Amino acid sequence: MPSLSKSQIFIGLSVSFALGIWLASRFDIPRPYALAALAVPAAAIALFFGSKKQFVPMSALFLGAVLLGILRLQASVRPNEYAGLYGSKQQLEGYIVEEPDIRLSNQFLTVQPNHFSQRVLVTTSLAAEYAYGDRVVVSGSVKQPENFEDFNYQKYLERFNVYAVMGYPKILVLKNHRLNMAKDWLLQIKRAFAGRIGRLLPEPRSSLLMGILIGARKTLPQDIIDNFNATGTSHIIAISGYNISIIANNLAFLSWYLGRRARLWLTLLIISGFVILAGASSSVVRAAIMGSPVLFALAAGRQYAAGPALFFSAGVMLLVNPRILYWDASFQLSFLATLGIIYFVPLFERLTEHWPNPFHVKDMTAVTLAAIIATLPLILFTFGRLSVVAPLVNLLILPIVPLTMLLGFLSVLPWVGSGCAFAADILLRYILNTIAVFSRLPYGNFLMKTSEWEFAVLGVLAAAVYFGLWKAVLYKNRRKPESVPVE
Repeated sequence: MPSLSKSQIFIGLSVSFALGIWLASRFDIPRPYALAALAVPAAAIALFFGSKKQFVPMSALFLGAVLLGILRLQASVRPNEYAGLYGSKQQLEGYIVEEPDIRLSNQFLTVQPNHFSQRVLVTTSLAAEYAYGDRVVVSGSVKQPENFEDFNYQKYLERFNVYAVMGYPKILVLKNHRLNMAKDWLLQIKRAFAGRIGRLLPEPRSSLLMGILIGARKTLPQDIIDNFNATGTSHIIAISGYNISIIANNLAFLSWYLGRRARLWLTLLIISGFVILAGASSSVVRAAIMGSPVLFALAAGRQYAAGPALFFSAGVMLLVNPRILYWDASFQLSFLATLGIIYFVPLFERLTEHWPNPFHVKDMTAVTLAAIIATLPLILFTFGRLSVVAPLVNLLILPIVPLTMLLGFLSVLPWVGSGCAFAADILLRYILNTIAVFSRLPYGNFLMKTSEWEFAVLGVLAAAVYFGLWKAVLYKNRRKPESVPVE
């Protein structure tokens, strides 16, 4: 076994830990067996520690990480505290612990009842306003979440620690805003920001801008969401590591004018704005963590250095909440898209280094293709839709997204805000018209649901594309394999 570098070992351990979580999510593995199996890698490491033959201790180390991943997922599974209450009418007092999820016709409240460690998802009308931190009493029937035909809704909610639902119960607000004051302050900033955008821009462009800025897209009409899905551009209105990575790459041109250090601070400021204006929700914080490795690697001029940092970020998130690996599509897509940008883009750059690059079109094309190659197997497996027009539409839209975001942020300022909002409105119209035109093209997208085996084959093909590009770079530059990093 060839000697592994420290970064390769670290990535191997992260992947092994994630593999263990996946196995425990997919199969019923008895906990005593997993605990007993830990003795095998522990003994192998002890016996072969210091040996020149690294195959056995390294294999044992990776196996140990797999077993720890299994145990971590099992440790996160707790008995359902509401199992005995399903079907009964209850009066529960507690706090709204997340920002209300407001849709077009209703809203969802995540309630943490007193004396329970698990949460209840409450569906209610838009007639009354609720806020994070409200102390409430909900009276209604406690029900078990129902799974859809091809979607395990129970497991999806459990990743948020939600184990029961209540549909349109009676809700009495006892007190307002009595939880975390810092989070409440951040959410108030978000509400004020959204209100300002709503006054400056008409619908649906105000909702689109909120979706682009902080991922708040749930008030967008369904036909517009369908257009984004059909054209493979839905990532634009969903804050993710993919989104932040694209922003970091598309701001690369600022290095020519501001320098790397200034660009780093500017992009950090934008990402911080995401987190604050989105109310520091867990999904936005996760997106910031996921996309930051690309940002710092670009600042350092070492795109490949972002690889270990990305795996570290993902490992920490899985350690905190292992359920997101199997049940959170946004985490999966964020990781794969960022991974594709980190590893594919440098190869594209080397193969096309002498090509013209007007207005950084080549760079943006490389980023788009990298993300598409890395995420396509998962998109087909999870959503069953193949967008043929996605590369072209992304190329037409992505260049103006950073400018749209900048104008959107500036629109909240006095004096210049109205002018910035007017300019942003022009760009938002362009985005909506572009996706509307391409979504109606015949054969622009296909329903193409794949099985688990087909997903695995597509994943192998994506990896084969990477190694094919890597070999092409070696051939082009007449270098030895050791001179091109693969980690």
